[in-house]
Amino acid sequence: MFKRGIDRWNTIWSVGLRPGSIPAMLFALVCVAVATLMRISLGLVSPDSAIFAPYYSATLVAALVSGAAAGFLAAIVGGLVAIWLFVPPEWGSTSFVAQQLVSLVLFSVSSLVIIWAAESYRGLLQRLRHEQRTRQLLNRELAHRIKNILASVQAIVRQTLRDQKDIRDDLVGRITALRETNDLLIKSHWRTASLREILVREFAPYDLYRFDLDGPNIECPSSIAVLLALVVHEMTTNASKYGALSNITGHISVTWRTHNNRFELKWLELGGPKPNEPSRYGFGTKLLQTGLSQFNGSAKIFFEPSGVRIALALDFPQETQGISLDDLRHDIQAV
Repeated sequence: MFKRGIDRWNTIWSVGLRPGSIPAMLFALVCVAVATLMRISLGLVSPDSAIFAPYYSATLVAALVSGAAAGFLAAIVGGLVAIWLFVPPEWGSTSFVAQQLVSLVLFSVSSLVIIWAAESYRGLLQRLRHEQRTRQLLNRELAHRIKNILASVQAIVRQTLRDQKDIRDDLVGRITALRETNDLLIKSHWRTASLREILVREFAPYDLYRFDLDGPNIECPSSIAVLLALVVHEMTTNASKYGALSNITGHISVTWRTHNNRFELKWLELGGPKPNEPSRYGFGTKLLQTGLSQFNGSAKIFFEPSGVRIALALDFPQETQGISLDDLRHDIQAV
C-alpha cells in the first residue's frame, strides 16, 4: 500500500495533472492543507514564525504539478487561511497592521513570481516530453526501416549470387551480424551495446557450449560495437570453415579486459585441425586490420599447432560516438 502510494506520487510529480481539472484544484487544496499543518507545527515551536512562510512551498508545488490556475488557488486560499488562523490578536495596532500588510504584499508578489516560473518550467518540460516522444517515434520508424533495408539487401544478395554459394553465404552472414548489432543499439537508443550480447548472438548458431567467455560486462560505444560485430563474425566464420568449429570436438576461448580505456580481446581455438597460414589474406583479415586502425588498434594472428590465436586491442572513445557511415564506408572501400 505504501509503495503504491509512493509510485502514485512519483507519477503525479513527473507527469503532472491536467491544468484546470478538478483533481488539479483538489491537489492545490491538499498542498494548502499540508502547509497549514506545517505552520501549526512551527507555531508550537516558535509562535513568532512568519505566517506566510509555508504557503510559498504550497504555491510552488501546486503550480508545478497542476498548472497556473492551481497555483493561484493555492496562493489565494493559503493567504486567507494564514490571515484567518495565524494573525495574532495584536492585529488592531497600527504598526502591526502595516507589518502584516507588507508581509501580505510580499507574499502576493512572490507568489506571482513563483507561479510564472513554475508555469514556464512546465511549458519547457512539456516541450521536452513532446520532443522525446517524437524522437522515440522516429527511432522506431528508423529501426523498422533499417530492418526492412537489411532484409531487402539479403534477399537481393541471395537472388544475385544464387549460383555462388560461398560468396552469397559470406555476405548474408555479414549483413546478419550488422542487423543483430543494430538490434542491440536500438534498445540502448544508439548509444551502446553489450559486448557479451554481441558475442552470444554471433555464437548462438554454433552452440554456445563450444565457447568459453571470460571478461567483464562492457558496454561498447556504437561505432566500436558495429566494428566488433563484423570482426567477431569474420573470426567465427573462419573457425567454422577451417578451424575449431569445423569439427565436433573443437571449442573456442574468448577473453577480454579493459585497462586505462584500452580494450584487449584474445581469441584461442582448440581442438580443431592444425591451421595453415594462408598465402593471401581475405576480406576478414583486411577488415580486422583496417577497422581497428581508426581506434589506434592492432591485431596479431598466430597459426599455432593447437589452433589459431588472435590478439586484438583498441582504444575506446572518451565519449560514446554514433555510428559513422563515412568511417564504415571508408573501411569497406579500403578493404
